[in-house]
Amino acid sequence: MKILGIETSSPTFSLCLNEDDRTLREFSRRREIGGYGDAEIFKEAKNILGSRRNENLGAIAVSIGPGMFTSLRVGLSLAKGIALVNNTPVVAVNTLDVIGVPPSLTDVRITAVVNAYRGEIYAALYESGERVSDYLLLTPDSLLKMLGDKGTILGPGVEVIAQAGLVGAGVELRSSEEYLPTAKRVISLALPRMRNRDFNDIQFLEPYYIKKTDAERNYAKGNAL
Repeated sequence: MKILGIETSSPTFSLCLNEDDRTLREFSRRREIGGYGDAEIFKEAKNILGSRRNENLGAIAVSIGPGMFTSLRVGLSLAKGIALVNNTPVVAVNTLDVIGVPPSLTDVRITAVVNAYRGEIYAALYESGERVSDYLLLTPDSLLKMLGDKGTILGPGVEVIAQAGLVGAGVELRSSEEYLPTAKRVISLALPRMRNRDFNDIQFLEPYYIKKTDAERNYAKGNAL
């Protein structure tokens, strides 16, 4: 079965076409300010899938956040569009889960972090490949106090933690590209649900933001009594 993976939550977006646990095509690109934009995601998806209708595409795996607001909507819109045209089922995967269950660190207590901007981060804690906390929105200081002096932090929010300082001697920060969310990892996490035919209803599928968008905050302020 061919599976298309879509990951657009972080500054590096990626697409992956997989068949029977084998990667057929993979593409990733880091967004630059004023450079490579979200509109190019649709172009690259067309290149990967081809211009013809893809009746052989068995499923789509897409990350739904938390992460970059607009980019998450672009990725989800791409997934929905392909799903509707090809009548393809979709599995949505939380971005923090993609980061927090890396194959190379299953025996380490991990904190997955994503930059939420405005001095905040999204975070979740994982042990032995399982999430052991809620999905959180908090400041770097609050996270470090919660972790104490021990732990491994990884993901696209690591730089925010490092800039905040006050990292204990027993806390390890891993900012390598190896620990960023990727479309290939999105597919890997989605596979068990696909095998159980546990698909999402795309009619009701929305990005998982946790925090409100600027538009929502401005609307709330404008309508405050």
